[in-house]
Amino acid sequence: MMQRRSADRHSCPLGNCSCLSTLVASSLDGIIYVNDPKTYELLWVNDNCMRSFGLESLGQHKCYELFQGLDEPCPFCPMAKSNFDSFYIWEFYNSKLNRHFLIKDKLIVHNGRPLHMEIATDITEKVLEQQVVRQKLEFEQTLIKCVRILLEEPDSRRAIEKSIELAGRQYHADRCYVFESSHDAENRRVVHNTYEWCAPGIEPQRDSLQNIPIGLISPWMELFLSSREVVIENLDDIREAHPDLHAVLERQGIHRLFAVPLHLDGLLTGFIGVDNPHDCLNDFTLLHSLAYFMDNTISRTRMADELRSISLHDSLTGLGNRNAYQATCKQLMETGAGNVGVVYVDLNDLKVVNDTYGHEKGDEYITSMSAIFATHFRSGDIFRIGGDEFVFLCRNIAQDMFHKKIRAMRMECEQKHPGALSLGALWEAKPGNLEVMIRECDRRMYEEKKRIKRASDRKRAM
Repeated sequence: MMQRRSADRHSCPLGNCSCLSTLVASSLDGIIYVNDPKTYELLWVNDNCMRSFGLESLGQHKCYELFQGLDEPCPFCPMAKSNFDSFYIWEFYNSKLNRHFLIKDKLIVHNGRPLHMEIATDITEKVLEQQVVRQKLEFEQTLIKCVRILLEEPDSRRAIEKSIELAGRQYHADRCYVFESSHDAENRRVVHNTYEWCAPGIEPQRDSLQNIPIGLISPWMELFLSSREVVIENLDDIREAHPDLHAVLERQGIHRLFAVPLHLDGLLTGFIGVDNPHDCLNDFTLLHSLAYFMDNTISRTRMADELRSISLHDSLTGLGNRNAYQATCKQLMETGAGNVGVVYVDLNDLKVVNDTYGHEKGDEYITSMSAIFATHFRSGDIFRIGGDEFVFLCRNIAQDMFHKKIRAMRMECEQKHPGALSLGALWEAKPGNLEVMIRECDRRMYEEKKRIKRASDRKRAM
């Protein structure tokens, strides 16, 4: 089995084992050892085994100590499966060497003594090639699923949510998300987290990632504009160069991330990314491909949102229209609500303004009054249900605050447009019937309108 030089160097307790010489000669690149099947003591190792584990001499070692760093026999030990007639063949990843091996185990007899022999051939390159092929296939399958969802799912938002979940799981990431850019109320460009998937046990971040100044991610935008991905292998790498961005990411528990740009009609509109990916760390093809197909879906979603907004908002005032009013009433009646305050408002003399000064002046009158309404009440609670009629549905508002707001609104309206407002209001802690409340407010508004008209007629008569 051994040449004299190797026997001397290893101090082999087996002596000149000629029965193994052919095997050793044909397996010089492998790791070969012989040990006692009962005590696990190593009796002989070949040169490659010595080099691989950094040994100058064999010494006294148990196989599980030297090869696995364990204090007791390996739980996967093949000894029980080994026999004298044939090799038991298996594959194993050795964490000490960070290599994959094809292993052959067999029992042998030397000088009448039963021994165990193992031959390990390094197959790391082959395994890595197989992993790359398998990963590409998995990526392709995931992408096909995502594309099918994006094309076939009627709900665009749901389609995006399902797609980023598949991508996040493929990368074994903590989060997968979409950010989109827009302009805030002061016309500053910002980005906001519009879609988010989180792995089990990961805390969502979407609510805290709204209206982020574009300047915070300016280093990313330069890459995105060139259609390149952002890659952060280690968060500490950006600590000094971009301390503000580092602080934001660190608060989210991010150690590494990568992201790719989103474009609509050739314009950069956002990005899709993953936090703390644990797999496929250098492969961005899935995200790039997903971004390409997701662009159209986001475009459809935005168009649907715009159409929905048009269908629910009054084009003149920007407040909710009759459609939005009816939908809100239905929701409140179906789900119930806490305390509710209802205000029914009519703008006096709108027809006179239109007939006397023209509809342009009438529109100015309406928008001016609407702006005052929105100053004192939430704009989402105000609905223009007719040319000169408005209804406020104030949810979860205290009674004293409700009436205080009405008084302040009346005062401002009277200062700007004297005699312009007729109003009926009612507050209930637990409204039994919202329709009854609204009808009562309508009745009170008309009573006030009659009083105002009578007072105006008496004034003209004098």
